[in-house]
Amino acid sequence: MTGQRNANSLYLVNSGSTAQALDGVPQGGLVADYSTLGGADQFNDIFQSNAGYVEDMYARYNQSPTLVTPEWRAYFAGFKGGFAACMDTILSTGVVSGSAVSSGGNGYPRASTGAGETQTQSAAGSPGLNTEVAVYQVTRAYQEYGHLKAKINPLSETAPKTPAMLLPANYGLNASDFGAMTAVGIHFGWAPMTVGEYLNQLDALYCGPVGIETEHVVSEKERAWLESRMSRILSKPDAKTRAAMCTELGRADAFEKTIATKYLGQKRFSIEGADAQIAALESLIDHAATLGVREFCMAMAHRGRLNVLINVAQKPLKKLFAEFDGRKSPDSFGDGDVKYHCGWETDRKTRNGSSVRVSLAFNPSHLEFVDAVCMGESRAIQDERHGGDRTKVMPILMHGDAAFAGQGVVYESMQMVTIPGHQVGGCIHLIANNQVGFTTNPSDSRSSLYCSDIGKAFGAPIFHVNAEALDELHQVMCLAAEYRQAFGRDVIIDLVCFRRHGHNEADEPGFTQPAMYRIIKNKPAPFEAYLKKLTQEDPVTFSETTLMNAYQDLRSEMTAIFDDSQKNPEMIDVFPPSRRRAGYIHAGADNIFAPVFTAVDKETLVKLGERALDVPAGFTPNAKLERIVLGERKEMLAEQKSADWGMGEFLCYASLLNEGHSVRICGQDAGRGTFSHRHAVLVDSNTEARWLGLSQAAQKNAKIEIIDSLLSETAAMGYEYGYATRNLDTLTIWEGQFGDFANGAQVIVDQFLVSGESKWGQMQGLVLFLPHGYEGQGPEHSSGRLERFMQLAAEANMQICCLTKSSQLFHVLRRQVKRNFRKPLIIMTPKSFLRSPKAAVSLDKFTAGGFEEVLGDERELNPNSVERIVLCSGKVALDAFAHAESADNSQRLSSGKTAIIRLEQIYPLHVEKLKAAVAAYPKAKQIFWAQEEPQNMGAYFTLQEELSEVARGLKFKNGIRYIGRSKRASPAVGSPKVHAKEFAALMDAIFLAEDTKTV
Repeated sequence: MTGQRNANSLYLVNSGSTAQALDGVPQGGLVADYSTLGGADQFNDIFQSNAGYVEDMYARYNQSPTLVTPEWRAYFAGFKGGFAACMDTILSTGVVSGSAVSSGGNGYPRASTGAGETQTQSAAGSPGLNTEVAVYQVTRAYQEYGHLKAKINPLSETAPKTPAMLLPANYGLNASDFGAMTAVGIHFGWAPMTVGEYLNQLDALYCGPVGIETEHVVSEKERAWLESRMSRILSKPDAKTRAAMCTELGRADAFEKTIATKYLGQKRFSIEGADAQIAALESLIDHAATLGVREFCMAMAHRGRLNVLINVAQKPLKKLFAEFDGRKSPDSFGDGDVKYHCGWETDRKTRNGSSVRVSLAFNPSHLEFVDAVCMGESRAIQDERHGGDRTKVMPILMHGDAAFAGQGVVYESMQMVTIPGHQVGGCIHLIANNQVGFTTNPSDSRSSLYCSDIGKAFGAPIFHVNAEALDELHQVMCLAAEYRQAFGRDVIIDLVCFRRHGHNEADEPGFTQPAMYRIIKNKPAPFEAYLKKLTQEDPVTFSETTLMNAYQDLRSEMTAIFDDSQKNPEMIDVFPPSRRRAGYIHAGADNIFAPVFTAVDKETLVKLGERALDVPAGFTPNAKLERIVLGERKEMLAEQKSADWGMGEFLCYASLLNEGHSVRICGQDAGRGTFSHRHAVLVDSNTEARWLGLSQAAQKNAKIEIIDSLLSETAAMGYEYGYATRNLDTLTIWEGQFGDFANGAQVIVDQFLVSGESKWGQMQGLVLFLPHGYEGQGPEHSSGRLERFMQLAAEANMQICCLTKSSQLFHVLRRQVKRNFRKPLIIMTPKSFLRSPKAAVSLDKFTAGGFEEVLGDERELNPNSVERIVLCSGKVALDAFAHAESADNSQRLSSGKTAIIRLEQIYPLHVEKLKAAVAAYPKAKQIFWAQEEPQNMGAYFTLQEELSEVARGLKFKNGIRYIGRSKRASPAVGSPKVHAKEFAALMDAIFLAEDTKTV
C-alpha cells in the first residue's frame, strides 16, 4: 500500500478503502491525523533527528503490533508505504540510524504486566508521536549522561546535582504528559507504563548507585544486548547470595583485624574500605563458573593483595603467618620477596559448589605491569590445558584508580583485546577506586573525568559502582561475566570506595587529605554496614545475632591458626605447589654447562625442510622471495649452498615442531623479520593470503605462532614472559625491532625476566632476540644494550649469547626446550651478517654435535706462531676474520700471529672451555678483549675481572687488555664516515695493538 503527502495530515490511504481494524484502532480512510505536529516539515525533522528510534518502533511493530502503543500501531498499520517513503527522505538527506536502540528489534525480552498480558491503552490515553519521541530523547540523555547524577561515591555527603541534559522539560515533557503510556522501555525488558513511571525507573537504573557508560560501545549488537539485560541491576540477589556476600565481607574484615592485632605496625596494605572487592570477585567467579569458565587468572598490585590471597586464592593462612614471622628455610631456593608481592594458586569451590582453579600472579611494586603478564599466562593456560578455548580461562585484572589512569602499560595491554596473537577472550577489570593515589588527589593525577576513561578507547562497557551497594555490585559482576563470555571483550568495573588507612598502616593520611579522612573516620566497616542493611530490610531471613556470631567464629578461627603457627611454625614457601612442574629443577651454572644432544638426523631434517617449503597449489609467492628464499633454501637442503642464519632458524623450528614442541615468536615484524631474513610467513602476491609453511612440519598437536605484534615493548614482552611461565614446553621468543627497543620494556626485564626465579621460584625460558651490531646506522640502531643484561646477570639467572654461526643458533634454541629446567636466553642477534657466508655453515653442523659456548680460531694458524690472543664475541669476530683476509692486509697478517677466540655464550662464562681454547696457543704472550661497543658498554666491565683471573691463571701476568671504542655517553656515532674511520682503527688494533687501545 502506498501513500501520498497531504498538507494537513501525514499520509492518506491511496486506494480510498478502509484500513483493516486492529486492536483498539478505529477503522477509516484516515487512520491518524498528525496535523497537530505542525505539518509534514516538522514531522520530517522529527524523523531525521530520531531515525533510529522510528526504525526501532517499526521493527517492534513488525514483530508484534502489541509491542508498540496504539498511535504507533495506527500509524504503521495504515501507512507502511508512507513509512518507506519517509525513510527514503531520511536517507536522501544523509541521516542514518545509529542510536543505541537496535534497529533490528528482535531478541528483546517482553515484560509482563502481572496478568500475563502486555499492557495496552486506548488511543485517548496514549502520547502523541512528539511526546513519545521526547521520551526517547530523554532515554538517550540518561544513557549518555545518567552516570553524572549517579550516587557512586560512598564518601559524598550530598547527592549529585541533576545535569540539565536529564531534565524532561528540556525535551518538551511536562507533568501533563506523565500520565500517558509509553513503550520506549521495551528494549530494557519493561512493560509499557506511564511516562512518569518510566522516568522514575530510568532514573533508578542510570542514576542510582551504579553509573553506566555504554554509549561508546561501537557495536549496536553489543549495546542492545547490554540494554536488554541492564535492568537486572535493579533486582535484589536471592537470600543465599546476600548471606554469602555478608560472610565474605566478614571474612575480609576479620582477616585485616587479625593481622592488625597480631603484627602491630607491620605493612600489610590493607583492603579496608574496599572490602567489597572480595564479594565482587566471589560473585564473578561463581557466576562465570556457571557459564563454563574453569580457571581464573588474577593480577593486582599490593593494596588488598594479602586479603585476596587468603580469601579468594585461598592461600593457607598459616603460610602467610610464616612470612610475617620471616621464617625462611636455610636451604630454600632464591632470595624470596615481600609477602604482598607473592602469588598463589589453588583448586577450590565456588559459592554454589563448582570446582575451579584460581591463581594470583606474582607482581612487584610496579603496579600495572603485571596486566600483560597475566594476560600472557591466561592465553598459555587456554592453549595448553583447554585447546585454545578462550571461554574456559578468565583473566581478572585488579587496579588502583591512580595507576589505571596514570600508567601507559594499561593502554598497551588493553590494546591487545582483539588482536589475534594476543586474544584472551576479554579481561574483567576491577578498579579499587580509593579516590587517592598515595597522597595525590584525582585532580592532580588525571585529566579525564573518571579513572576508567581509557576503556572508552576500546569500547569496553564501564560500570561505576558505589562500593556500599553490594546487591547492585553483584548484578554488575554477573552481567560483566555474561558479556565477556558472549563477546570476548573487556569490561571495566570502577568500584568507588575508600582507603581506611594511609598508603600503609604507618602512614598518616590526615596530613594530605584531612577532609576526606574526617569522613572516613566515621564510616563503619563495610561488613557492619551491609549486615545492618540486611537485618533492617529482612530481619526474619537475616538474624543480626547469627551473622555476628559467624563473624566472631571467623575471628576465633584465625586466632587459633595464628596460635598454632607460633607453636608449630612453618617455613616460608612462596612458590605455589600447583605451579611446580614434575621433573623440572632450579638450575645453577653447572646445569647450564651440561652438554645437551640437540642434533637432528640429516634425512629427517631434509624431509622436514622440504615439507615446510612445499608451497600449496594456487599460492603465488612474491617472485623475488620465491627465488631468493624458497629457491635458496631448497639449495641449502640439497647442500648446494651453506645454510645461512635464516635457514638455521627455519630448521630449528621445523625440528622442534616435529618433536611436539610448539613455537611462538612475537615481534613487531616477526613474520618477515626486521632485516628481511626470516620470511617464515609468505604473502600471496595476488590475494594477500598468508602462508606459514612451518606449520606443515608440526606433529603431536604442536603449533607455530609467528605474530606481528602491536608497536609495544612493555606489554608485548610482558605478555610473552607470562606465556613462557605457564607453557614450559613451548619455545617462546620476543623479538625487538632493534635491540635497544627493549629499553621500553626495562621493568619487565628487571622485575620479572631476570629476577622472577630468585624472588618467586617462577621458572620460564623466554628468549629475547635483540638485533645488535655497529654498522654506521647511528646510536639507536646499533646497540642491544648488552651491558645492561650483563649487569643483571648473577646466580645463573639467565644465559646471554652473541652467536656467529647459524648452527649455533639452531643448537642453542633447541637446547632451550630439551633440558629439565628453564632459564631466560638473551641473544644479541645479527643484522648485516644474517646472510654473511661467514655465518653460514654446511648441513652437517646441524646433524651432529651441539651448542658450543666457546669457539676457537678456525683459520689455519700455526699454534706455536701465535703471539697474541684476542677474545671477543659476536659480529666483531666475523669483521676481524674478513679484515684478516682482505687484500691490503694479507701480507701484514700472513704470519698469523693473532688468534681470535669467540665467546658465544658470555654469561654464564664457561671458564674451562675458555682456558682450553687459550691453552691451544702455548707461545702467546698477550691476551686482549676486543669489542665494538664503547668501553663503558658491552661486556667489558662485567667480564674484566673474570677474564683477568683466567689470564693470570694462564701466565699472562699483565692480565687482560682492552681494544675497542673509548667510553661514550651515546652507544654509537651518527655519521657513517666517522663510523667507518673508527671501524678501520678497531680492525687494525685487533691485529697490531701491543697494549690497551681505544678508538
